[in-house]
Amino acid sequence: MAAQRQPPRAARAPREAARREAAPRGTPRSRPLRARPLPAAPDADAPPRGADVTREKLLAAAHDLLYERMGGAASISEICARADVNVAMVKYCFGSKDGLLDALLERVLAHLTGEIRHLADLDLPPGEKLRRHVAAIVHNYVRYPYVNRLMNERLMSMEPDAVDRLGSIFAVPARDWYAQLLRDGEKAEGWRPIDPTLFFFTVVGVCEFLFAGRALLERGFDERMDAELVERFSAHATELVTNGVARSSAPPRARRSRAR
Repeated sequence: MAAQRQPPRAARAPREAARREAAPRGTPRSRPLRARPLPAAPDADAPPRGADVTREKLLAAAHDLLYERMGGAASISEICARADVNVAMVKYCFGSKDGLLDALLERVLAHLTGEIRHLADLDLPPGEKLRRHVAAIVHNYVRYPYVNRLMNERLMSMEPDAVDRLGSIFAVPARDWYAQLLRDGEKAEGWRPIDPTLFFFTVVGVCEFLFAGRALLERGFDERMDAELVERFSAHATELVTNGVARSSAPPRARRSRAR
């Protein structure tokens, strides 16, 4: 049986207009998502010089193109045209396109780990740290919509060195912070005991699929990925995760009486 095609955007326009008409008076107009520049290298003490300037231009161009395409692929020629550098510089600076994308992924993951370390140093209750962390993950998927695709490609390659780098740069530090946060929350706020490794995969999974499934969101559910929706999802994901760590206060279910 042939797959049912979604109606074109023009055919869905009346539904969007009706939704806007149904919005309460005074509701702000949809705000588009805005790109942010690639963060500087965590160990950069001075502006880049020489070949490092070209390296940074290539990384920034790859970041911009992958952001604009919501994680969709970009060719070497497109990246170099955006960076205004010769194609041969990719091999000189990174060895290959995969080397360029690996460097981009590692730059982003190092930045995310730095955010976690900064949050860990703040004098805040465990619950507030967790709320800020979940909201930050959601907003980082807006900022880096390509990060999970690049990460999954590296993990699917099953190359030990690539997996080890991803683990050491982001996954293991995040899991270790979760372990400490969960211990603090259990002690200070009565959280239930939780496996930090499973918690790592749970939190990332809760926050990620809205962005990985953006096409389904927009074409299947007729929603628009804009700033308002991201804020709604951020509050939703934060509530789910923070409620999930709380120890249940509900009494255990009464056992059903067996018919005799």
